[in-house]
Amino acid sequence: MAKKRFTSLRLAAMFMLGLALALFSESHDVNLIFGISLTFTNIILLLLVRAYGFKYSLFAALLVYSASIFVWDNPYAVAISLLEFVVVGLSLSLFKKDRSIIVDWMFWLILGAPVLFLLYSSAYGPLSNELWLMIAVPTVNGLFNVMTAEILWAYTPGRLLPPKVVNKRTPLFFYKVLYHIIFVSVTLPFLFYIVSNSWSAVRTLSDYTSKLTFSMSQHISQDLQQVWDSYDNDDKPSSTRLSSELQNIIHNYATNDRINILFTDEQGNIIAKSPMTPALTKSSQIEPSPSDQLVHDGLYLHVPSSKRSQILSNQEWSEAKYIYKTALGNKEVNLYILVSMNYFKDQLYCQYLGQFLSLLLFFICAAAVGKYLNSRLLRALNELTDLTTNLPDKLYSGIRVEWPESRITEIRALIRNFRAMSNTLIQMFQESIKSNQLLQEQTSQLQKSEKKLHHLAYYDELTRLPNRLHFTEYIKTLNLDNPDNTHPFALMFADLNRFKQVNDILGHTVGDRLLYNVAERFSLIVSEQCKVFRISGDEFLFILHYEDISDVQRIAQNICDSLETPFEINGRSLYMSVSVGISVYPYDGNEMDLIMRNADIAMYVAKEQGDGFYHFYDSIIENQRAESMQLENELKSALRDGQFTLYYQPKIDAVSNEVIGAEALIRWIHPEYGIISPAKFIPLAENSGIILDIDEWVLREACRQNKAWQDQGLYNFPVAVNISARHFYQSNLIPMITRILEETGLDPCYIVLEITEGTLIKNVNYGIQIMEDITKMGIRISMDDFGTGYSSLSQLERLPISEMKLDRSFIEGLTDGSRKSSLVRAVIELGHHMELKVVAEGIESPDDLKFLTELKCDEFQGYFFSKPLPGEEFCGFIRDWDSSSVIDIFDSEK
Repeated sequence: MAKKRFTSLRLAAMFMLGLALALFSESHDVNLIFGISLTFTNIILLLLVRAYGFKYSLFAALLVYSASIFVWDNPYAVAISLLEFVVVGLSLSLFKKDRSIIVDWMFWLILGAPVLFLLYSSAYGPLSNELWLMIAVPTVNGLFNVMTAEILWAYTPGRLLPPKVVNKRTPLFFYKVLYHIIFVSVTLPFLFYIVSNSWSAVRTLSDYTSKLTFSMSQHISQDLQQVWDSYDNDDKPSSTRLSSELQNIIHNYATNDRINILFTDEQGNIIAKSPMTPALTKSSQIEPSPSDQLVHDGLYLHVPSSKRSQILSNQEWSEAKYIYKTALGNKEVNLYILVSMNYFKDQLYCQYLGQFLSLLLFFICAAAVGKYLNSRLLRALNELTDLTTNLPDKLYSGIRVEWPESRITEIRALIRNFRAMSNTLIQMFQESIKSNQLLQEQTSQLQKSEKKLHHLAYYDELTRLPNRLHFTEYIKTLNLDNPDNTHPFALMFADLNRFKQVNDILGHTVGDRLLYNVAERFSLIVSEQCKVFRISGDEFLFILHYEDISDVQRIAQNICDSLETPFEINGRSLYMSVSVGISVYPYDGNEMDLIMRNADIAMYVAKEQGDGFYHFYDSIIENQRAESMQLENELKSALRDGQFTLYYQPKIDAVSNEVIGAEALIRWIHPEYGIISPAKFIPLAENSGIILDIDEWVLREACRQNKAWQDQGLYNFPVAVNISARHFYQSNLIPMITRILEETGLDPCYIVLEITEGTLIKNVNYGIQIMEDITKMGIRISMDDFGTGYSSLSQLERLPISEMKLDRSFIEGLTDGSRKSSLVRAVIELGHHMELKVVAEGIESPDDLKFLTELKCDEFQGYFFSKPLPGEEFCGFIRDWDSSSVIDIFDSEK
């Protein structure tokens, strides 16, 4: 009875010991790299299944893996190991014959590997070495655990086990013994190599990162020292200037998103950082924590703490990084260099994937070979066992392995397999060596790239002129923050005219040659006081330190004159010109950004004046351009929101003094500025192209209003509408007019289109054809502002127009001088000779009216009769109009 109780206590104690070992194993896995680890928990749990059955072992497994997830914060992916235990444990309890290896193979093939594939592919996206490695490691680890549990169960001495447990063991077959020997001889050294190589790789990465960050910090320290040396001992740069200097240094060295640089002041405030650096405000956010590993002085490895929501085993390593810290500039500035682990992951993952896949291959080879061996091979197998013991170490050390010879086919096959395996290992070692060499080459290339970048950073490769970065550095030497110590200088923004046409028509090769030749001519202007920089494309900047403003004018004229001589390129003469905008420090601004902006504004004004001009910045022009830009941006919303309206000004017949027509004039009722003059927004609409939409709205509204007046009982008269010249080069003018007339129901004879003389400048024949098509519709055409444009009298007789309108500039002061009155008389006679009606607009006095009546002008329009009126007021004006009032004026004059 006592013996039975002792046996029960012993069984319980061994079960608790096994449970404790399983908990210990789960909490102390073997780390490889980047969160990838090996765990041997299922070895102990499968031994418990064999000894105590599936029921008790399942309880132990649930306890162990629950603690793993909820106590030690391991990823939820360890549930795959629990699922593997359940499948293999059920097979051991259901089948009399041990089929654990086959069942485990099927588990990983059908369930385990696909589940891991789905989990990791959803996390990592496209197929990659990292994804396959995350599948290969658990698969190899699981197969190793099942095989190891089988071996331990088979070869543990019986005296160490209770009798009830020993009785559950079945006799061993010899082929399994050989299979176990092969397994142990191959996998244990292989896993030892993987573990040792992993630790070696970590050390190599740490050493490489230490050298990289130290070298980079030395270069940065030198650059920063140059910045400090550029200032007097008592004159330190402002925080803004220092931040700008540090940002330029970061731009030179942080060449990719895997290496980030940031600077902090003595209080830990971040004053400059790489664009791809995570959102940080204090250096305390990246200071080492107790969980971080110190690698070298100033360099430590930071791995974010795992969270309970972590699913994948290496999830926390996706944000792992090396962080290097050092003090610069008499310890007033702290430098942090952050090297992301992603910098190394792809290469190492590829290497370890090959190793684990090779181990899987070895498992398959071992299973195939073990089945064909028999008892006569025992001696040869012992030799092979001795040779393969620590085989990876031997091969890695370069020890030559003398493989035994045998006349037995099976032995020879086994030897060939091991020879192939050793060759594979040698190849893997060579690849590992190549990987180390590649890392060294990358280090060397990085150093060369740093030198090349430093050499090319300050000069333009095409023109060999100083570039934008050089300009930025040069500006820092001017000490703009201290105006008392900075002499006035002029910044001249030079832009080549029509350079894009050269590129588009003659090609970029000719364009590059042209830029090079232009740079040569600009270089002739450079002196001790004048510097030139190529900013981008065809844009150049000149900095001139002058004594008198006439020096600025002289240099600006020299810049314009330097391009007067044509450029000879590929046997072709190219004529170029330049427009120069000038902004003067400190009169046009105290900050370089403002000075450059003002020079840019002045340059565009120079372009508007013509080719080869320069222009000084003027704040009045800037205000006008700002107002024009705002109005241009608001034109579309004005049309959409109904801010436009039409006013109507009557046209009076010279004979009957009756109202015989009206001109529709657009008005913009701005919600903020009130009524905006058409003289302001019509040119903007022409430039932006929205004039087409505005004209369509005006024509539709004028037709609608005229039709409404007719429906109200007013007598019928035509309404004149101004049309932009743009319409005559669009294919939809005729369809648009037809559509509007159909929509409004207005007869075409009650609409007059007023065009300007400039309408026909581009294509006279095409414009005349469009006008003829319009007149065929029954619509009359009037020549507006006659005498102020560029029309040719020889072309005038070809135009299908019915009237001409004298511009108000002819009417102003008409009665004051004989020359203007003679000119007006000649124009009226010309119109009558061509059988055209002549309309005079801008009549504001009885004298004007009387004089034009004497000249037999046909129609009148102006403020003397009425200012432009809204539709309803104009309707009232028509109803109240008394033609006798005009006659009374003439009578009073008599």
